[in-house]
Amino acid sequence: MDPLVDGVDIISSMPHEILHHILSFVPTQFAIRTSALSRVWRHIWCHTPFLDFDYSYIHEHRRQLTARDINQTLRSYRAPKITSFHLRMPRNFREHDSWIEFVVSHNVEKLSLVFDGLPNHVFEKIFYLGSSLTQLWIRKFYMIPGCAVVSWKSLRNLTLGECYLYDESVDNILSGSPILEALELRYCRLPRRLDLSKSHSLRRLEIHLRKEPTEIVAPHLHHLSLESFNDRPCTLVDVSSLAEARIHIVVDNYRTLNVDFLQTMVLKMLAKLQNVKRLTFTGTVLQILSLVELRGVPFPTLKVQTLTVETRFTRSVIPGLARLLQNSPELEKLIAHATRLFGIPDRVLKSYMDSEGLNLDRCGRSKYEVFPTSDEYYRMIRCKDAAWKLIASFMEMVMRNVKSLETLVVGLECIKPEGSDARWFEELLQMLQLLSNNNNVNLRLVQTMETCWVLDAFSLSRHS
Repeated sequence: MDPLVDGVDIISSMPHEILHHILSFVPTQFAIRTSALSRVWRHIWCHTPFLDFDYSYIHEHRRQLTARDINQTLRSYRAPKITSFHLRMPRNFREHDSWIEFVVSHNVEKLSLVFDGLPNHVFEKIFYLGSSLTQLWIRKFYMIPGCAVVSWKSLRNLTLGECYLYDESVDNILSGSPILEALELRYCRLPRRLDLSKSHSLRRLEIHLRKEPTEIVAPHLHHLSLESFNDRPCTLVDVSSLAEARIHIVVDNYRTLNVDFLQTMVLKMLAKLQNVKRLTFTGTVLQILSLVELRGVPFPTLKVQTLTVETRFTRSVIPGLARLLQNSPELEKLIAHATRLFGIPDRVLKSYMDSEGLNLDRCGRSKYEVFPTSDEYYRMIRCKDAAWKLIASFMEMVMRNVKSLETLVVGLECIKPEGSDARWFEELLQMLQLLSNNNNVNLRLVQTMETCWVLDAFSLSRHS
């Protein structure tokens, strides 16, 4: 579109609120350059309520942002209120406390602070008095116990990355954030017992644990997303109000992998999640449950209504998934995403089974050998016929093990064989239709891609 209509610059003639919104999508050092466009634009940037200072931006070989640039910008700034402020700084920036004081005095609502290369930063007391804050994101932050009184009265969303938090620090944050709704902790140094019971408003917790034991006490949570490592225990002590949970276990050291420990930890988690209505498990969790199943250890019965699995459709996950389906009598919807998430290697699982004297033939190998090993999986999903059979086998396994399933959704984002075309798509639909007729289900195609011949998802609904 031509920006000039009858000689009038229609962009410059827009209301300043719209121009401010446009400038909010670019770093502040770039927004300042618009002042050279015309007299109208000369002071637009200094009234925008969005400031973004990131030293890592490089544009057309220009020099990086410096502390002097930020100081000069803030001296020229004229807006009475800051809606959003993002600051990413390197080790040699030392004026950050004065900048934080500036934004707090301007009633900042959304604040993002990233300290690259710095030891964990200790803030001045004024930082804890940002009563206008609604969203706060900090990376590399150290809160000294008893250092300050927290008064984040408007804070609803808090994200902390690689921060040091102790028992008293957590208590101070929760007591000073009376309407906090969502908390995200990414690889923070946490107290051994993370007690969130004092926050009656907190509803969502996303936590990526470091390699250290953690107990979680969060009786008021409704949503939990948990990522833990394979060699450190994570215990759900009280999550009695949960309605939705996602569990992912990262396996990063196979030499010290304690498979017995993992089985015990996952079974304890399942016991705490028995009443949760919406559950998501990744492939590693399903592999662990497969070992539990092959050993003949009983599972708890779940009240889950919507189950999501993010996994490869491989032999090592199927026994656990089958038992999970059998032990979910109230299940209404299964969502299975065929991902490339890497779990426990087959050789490690085989070594464990050999050490435990587990015989695959006695464990019902014939039921699972139709599914590929991890190595075979990647070859199979690149072949049209093999991928076709894999999808059919997975769906048949599901229908054999469910009791009251109404909807099955299978995401095939990672199963796109080479040379897939409209004919392959039609053949897949015919296979699904035949399978649906054999199992007394109705078939409905869910279209998620612009190219109509790529099947990304399908769903099956059983007759009531």
